[in-house]
Amino acid sequence: TPGFTLTAILTLALGIGVNAAMFSVMDQVLLRPLPYPNAQRLVLMGAVRQQGGFAAVSLPDMKDWQARNHTFQAIGYFESNPVTLRFGDSSNVTTQVMTSTNLFELLGVHPAMGRSFTAEDGKSGRSNIIIVTDRIWRNYLHSDPNILGKAVFINGDPYTVIGVLPPAVGFPGDGLESIYAPVNPDDNGLSDRSSSALLAIGLLRPGVTVEQAGHEINSIHQQLLREYPKDESTALIRVVNYRDALTENSRSAIFALYGAIIAVWLIACANVAGLMLTRTNNRRREIAIRGALGAGRDRLVQQFLTESLLISLAGGAAGAGFAAIALGLLKHYFAHTLLYGGFIHINGAVCAFLLLASCISALLFGVVPAWMAANTPLQEGLREGTAAAGVSRKQAFWRDASVVAEITLTLALLIAAGLMMRTLYQLRRAEKGFIADQVVTGMLFMPTHGAWWTSPDPEKAANLVKMFYRPLQEKLLHTPGISGVGFTTVRPLEPGWDFVDNIIVNGRPKPNKSEQPTAQLRGTDEGYFRVFGIRLLKGRYFDSQDTPDSPVVAVVNQSFVKEVFPREDPIGKQIEIADAPGPRHWATIVGVAEDVRQRSMGEAPVPELDLNLMQFSPKDEMYPIISSFMNIAVRTNLPAADSERIIANAIHDVMPDIALQNFKPMPQVVDDSMGNQTLAARLLGIFGIAALAIAIAGIYGLLSYSVSQRMREFGVRLALGSPRGAVIWLVLRHALLLLAVGIAAGITIAIAASGVMRAFIYGFHGYDVLTVFAVALVLAACALLASYLPARKAARVDPVVALRTE
Repeated sequence: TPGFTLTAILTLALGIGVNAAMFSVMDQVLLRPLPYPNAQRLVLMGAVRQQGGFAAVSLPDMKDWQARNHTFQAIGYFESNPVTLRFGDSSNVTTQVMTSTNLFELLGVHPAMGRSFTAEDGKSGRSNIIIVTDRIWRNYLHSDPNILGKAVFINGDPYTVIGVLPPAVGFPGDGLESIYAPVNPDDNGLSDRSSSALLAIGLLRPGVTVEQAGHEINSIHQQLLREYPKDESTALIRVVNYRDALTENSRSAIFALYGAIIAVWLIACANVAGLMLTRTNNRRREIAIRGALGAGRDRLVQQFLTESLLISLAGGAAGAGFAAIALGLLKHYFAHTLLYGGFIHINGAVCAFLLLASCISALLFGVVPAWMAANTPLQEGLREGTAAAGVSRKQAFWRDASVVAEITLTLALLIAAGLMMRTLYQLRRAEKGFIADQVVTGMLFMPTHGAWWTSPDPEKAANLVKMFYRPLQEKLLHTPGISGVGFTTVRPLEPGWDFVDNIIVNGRPKPNKSEQPTAQLRGTDEGYFRVFGIRLLKGRYFDSQDTPDSPVVAVVNQSFVKEVFPREDPIGKQIEIADAPGPRHWATIVGVAEDVRQRSMGEAPVPELDLNLMQFSPKDEMYPIISSFMNIAVRTNLPAADSERIIANAIHDVMPDIALQNFKPMPQVVDDSMGNQTLAARLLGIFGIAALAIAIAGIYGLLSYSVSQRMREFGVRLALGSPRGAVIWLVLRHALLLLAVGIAAGITIAIAASGVMRAFIYGFHGYDVLTVFAVALVLAACALLASYLPARKAARVDPVVALRTE
């Protein structure tokens, strides 16, 4: 029976193949050890953030943790910043990790070339040395075998290379294009206990649990809070296994997608089980003869399970090809969103999983047909005209159960996909606070002009406002097709960049740090609000009257007003923006703007304070935040490619050493901010369509077989005068009953899985009745179409032909 065998193998290949592909993702991201010998004892530590994740803590706190703990073998610290790396004639943007000197000793990693950091490297005047990853050495340092001791330039400053890490080793996460330098002990900003800039990485002592370490660190934190109440935050300290910290944002989505793939696999098994039941019924005479010749039930079960295993192993072998295809798709999506996503591949573990999945599949779809075959009555099987003998109730029950299982799992999967698509639709329609159409944005990277963690020398620093921002703005505004130009340190919907500052209001007593509200600090100009079409609710925006010689002004958002001035008029109030007293110590609020989505479409806006960057000069304490990174936003009706070329040329004409990066049209930024949601919706949609195709094929096949078994009955009905419509209804009624049971069970499963849905669907508070009804309607329409074709075949039977065997 090559037709049956090929159908079963291809169905199983699809189910097992996508299952193996998703397992390879889980193996790489969640199961495979990190490339550190001490990976199981590594923990990440930081303050609890309201938005989730880890907030930085201060260097004095780190030193107190190191001195007072008893559960850690070592505690290190680090921060990451983008920099330019120049070697020879080439310059590249990469990530610099400023770290404690014990980082690589703590990780258990030793350089493949050169040496690691020592305690002496953390002393004053010794911090201009770096260790690079293998990929940096190969790609940017030209695999120079004599690189040790040579100088490279980071943001224009010379650093000496002292080591190269082994291949496939990086930190943090899969930072394989990183360079590492000791934290500068001369940085006065880091010595301030109220200045939080670092995350902690800890190595637990053998036998110590993460919970014990978390309890001790928070006890130390409470001691520090009593000793330094004005500087310490009341936020608890999170201590999390390092791998769990790296994957906490993706873990729930991976498990949810894997659950969807298991549903596809089970649907495929149910489909093949139905085919096996059909084939078993056609083989009743063979089975009866075997039994009459002495084959026992155990022997018959063994024979059918062996056949099932052979079919399943063939399906698994073919599934390896499907796995490779599916893995190419998944790798494309996951390469830049998951830990080591670019390293996902089929390995020995995946092959072992293919074998295991094949064996389990054989049991899932083979046990019931084998049991039914072994219990076939011999007398019934040996009758003449066995095909006319009909189907036993047990066979009919299990056949119908396989159809119901397919409908149930398919509906649950389609509901999940439908809810994801509905969520994307709602997110796209949600109020953003700005107009994205005809706006393009890009990051201006200015490594030679300063960095946000250091203060440039006011006497040597270039005044970028006069030398760059204003000339660039004027040049672009005189370009045909461009109607607006604006600047902002952090554009809307830009995750990962937080400039958070405590809010201190002039005239109010200064609260302890733990009681101070915070706000996102931005440097913007007048053009920013106009380019993005941000609505002014009260007061005014920045204008030409705001100069470096006039008092500093600020615009706040609605969330800021609700948090800080819930029952007051904010206009005219002053907010502290600098530590040193003087005329630049306070910023006066002159306007209130509508809330803008800051990090993603799924996160509510937080308080925001926008300062006029056109008022900054190198002498201002706030100047460093505009001297390293800046986002440019341009309103234009030109194509994106032309816009990028025009803006890049203008930047080069004004100041050649400033680079334009991450250029995107703002509608694409909006879509990217829903990246995980879009990914989940696409994949669930693909899995749902695959499940629907398998289920409909299964329904059609099983009902076609059912009709072929009842041809004599339909011939009798038609011969006795039954209308053909009644025969069609007879078949459809049975299909409708199975469909109703399957839909009810599918909705029940979907509701039971609501906790999983909440984990990775923004704004999920319950099931949308419209979505559930629409999905059920689509499935019902497809199933009825699949049922109608066999029903029409039954109604067209010729009674004479059907009754000829009589």
